[in-house]
Amino acid sequence: MSERQAYEERLAHNASHDALTGLVNRSLLEERLVHDFGMSQRQGRDMAVLFVDLDDFKPINDSLGHAVGDKVLIEVALRLASAMRPGDTLGRLGGDEFVVLMPDATQDELAAMAESLLQLVACPYSIDRHELHLSASIGIAIGNNTIVQPMELIQQADMAMYMAKQQGRNAYQWFTREITTRVNERLVMRNELQDAIDEQRLELYYQPLYDQAGDIVTVEALLRWNHPARGFVPPSEFIPLAEETGQIMAISRWVLERACLDLELLGARGHDGFKVAVNVSPLQFHRAGFLDTLRETLASTQLPASRLELELTEGVLLKDAEDAVDVLHDLRRMGIDVSIDDFGTGFSSLNYLKQLPISKVKIDRSFIKEVTHSADDASIVQAIISMAHHLGLTVVAEGIETEQQHRLLKGYGCELFQGYLLARPMPLEQLELLLRVGTELPSEMNQRD
Repeated sequence: MSERQAYEERLAHNASHDALTGLVNRSLLEERLVHDFGMSQRQGRDMAVLFVDLDDFKPINDSLGHAVGDKVLIEVALRLASAMRPGDTLGRLGGDEFVVLMPDATQDELAAMAESLLQLVACPYSIDRHELHLSASIGIAIGNNTIVQPMELIQQADMAMYMAKQQGRNAYQWFTREITTRVNERLVMRNELQDAIDEQRLELYYQPLYDQAGDIVTVEALLRWNHPARGFVPPSEFIPLAEETGQIMAISRWVLERACLDLELLGARGHDGFKVAVNVSPLQFHRAGFLDTLRETLASTQLPASRLELELTEGVLLKDAEDAVDVLHDLRRMGIDVSIDDFGTGFSSLNYLKQLPISKVKIDRSFIKEVTHSADDASIVQAIISMAHHLGLTVVAEGIETEQQHRLLKGYGCELFQGYLLARPMPLEQLELLLRVGTELPSEMNQRD
């Protein structure tokens, strides 16, 4: 009888606890949430939920394997459990998500708990001879008279956690009604963006890059979303969203194919003396099969690789640097040029830069904007141009809006120029007209950047 009783107790425990960490699982967590919430309501006290999500945990599983990832999760669970007060409940929802129930806690106690959990997670992990570093994002929701269903607290804490990630991670965020509005707006935009992808309502505009003689040597492909109700949605709004949701992969494939098809079409019509530059997202660049997709696209569109240029940010190249350099060498062997966009805003060392098989750097527009008024910005621009030339790189100045900027950068030795002064982004039809007549024609559609 005692063996049977022990067996049944083990079954009951396994049914209510996480098999990996031994923490309360989702089922028992919900039961305790209902119980604690009801008690708080009857006693007129606050009930709080903390939603803890690890930052960048997936790369550990992907690079080191799930066995190492599981050991990290077990260690995280032990650390979080060490901070709990009597009466608190710590549970694992699944993956790298944990929830803390804190009945009868003041705001000061909640803030102290969040700070403590962030510090505990941030301590280094020694797992199978690997020293790993993690951080967490935490959302905090407090029950009040407006809450009807206790599970709303977990949903609110989850939304607050998402905002903590948006603000840079390794932080905690209190739930507010404004967060609900922002999250709902994000959900609506995500769905509308997916509709635009599925219905092929995204567009490509092209902005020329001119050399010192005034000839077009490259056109940069720029994504545009003409929303049926809102008009043109700024790329700064929907591109980061697409990168967070993974929609950027489908978008990137379409952009690459569309740009190659458009340039091949222009070439067939006699306009073949320039390249097309396509921006590459970090997710796209580091995804397995990136090079194969490039080869397939060039083969299907029949665009020569020498007419394609890829634009990357410094951040893309600094992540998994060795693998990034290998990919760049493969691109060079294919005959595809690579340029670094927004140069001057990252943290790459000169020693690292000289090892990269790239052909161009684009000086960030923030330096160009004040180059004629700020001695500091002018010095930075001159230093970038000098350094790039010593490394055998071509320099592009983007964001040129005045004749004074254009003349000054020419005098500094900059080879290529891009900006509203010279030409705004334009649809393919207008680009073809520009190539035919040699001067840009005004157009309402040409006012969007």
